[in-house]
Amino acid sequence: MNHYNDSKKARRVTAVIYLLIMAVVIGGTYLSEQKKAADKAAQNLPNR
Repeated sequence: MNHYNDSKKARRVTAVIYLLIMAVVIGGTYLSEQKKAADKAAQNLPNR
Protein backbone atom coordinates (compact mmCIF):
# COMPACT_ATOMS: atom_id res chain seq x y z
CA MET A 1 0.00 0.00 0.00
CA ASN A 2 2.91 2.34 0.69
CA HIS A 3 4.10 2.11 -2.92
CA TYR A 4 0.63 3.07 -4.08
CA ASN A 5 0.62 6.20 -1.90
CA ASP A 6 4.10 7.16 -3.12
CA SER A 7 3.08 6.82 -6.76
CA LYS A 8 -0.13 8.73 -6.06
CA LYS A 9 1.88 11.62 -4.60
CA ALA A 10 4.28 11.56 -7.56
CA ARG A 11 1.39 11.64 -10.02
CA ARG A 12 -0.17 14.62 -8.24
CA VAL A 13 3.12 16.53 -8.23
CA THR A 14 3.58 15.76 -11.92
CA ALA A 15 0.04 16.92 -12.70
CA VAL A 16 0.59 20.21 -10.85
CA ILE A 17 3.87 20.84 -12.69
CA TYR A 18 2.18 20.06 -16.01
CA LEU A 19 -0.64 22.50 -15.24
CA LEU A 20 1.84 25.23 -14.31
CA ILE A 21 3.76 24.73 -17.56
CA MET A 22 0.54 24.82 -19.58
CA ALA A 23 -0.55 28.01 -17.79
CA VAL A 24 2.74 29.66 -18.74
CA VAL A 25 2.41 28.56 -22.37
CA ILE A 26 -1.22 29.68 -22.67
CA GLY A 27 -0.52 32.95 -20.84
CA GLY A 28 2.44 33.69 -23.09
CA THR A 29 0.41 32.96 -26.20
CA TYR A 30 -2.37 35.25 -24.98
CA LEU A 31 0.05 38.10 -24.25
CA SER A 32 1.74 37.63 -27.62
CA GLU A 33 -1.58 37.84 -29.46
CA GLN A 34 -2.53 40.98 -27.50
CA LYS A 35 0.79 42.61 -28.42
CA LYS A 36 0.38 41.70 -32.09
CA ALA A 37 -3.12 43.23 -32.13
CA ALA A 38 -1.88 46.41 -30.42
CA ASP A 39 1.04 46.74 -32.86
CA LYS A 40 -1.26 46.25 -35.84
CA ALA A 41 -3.68 48.88 -34.50
CA ALA A 42 -0.77 51.29 -33.98
CA GLN A 43 0.37 50.79 -37.58
CA ASN A 44 -3.10 51.59 -38.90
CA LEU A 45 -3.20 54.96 -37.13
CA PRO A 46 -2.22 57.93 -39.32
CA ASN A 47 1.10 59.55 -38.45
CA ARG A 48 0.87 63.03 -36.97
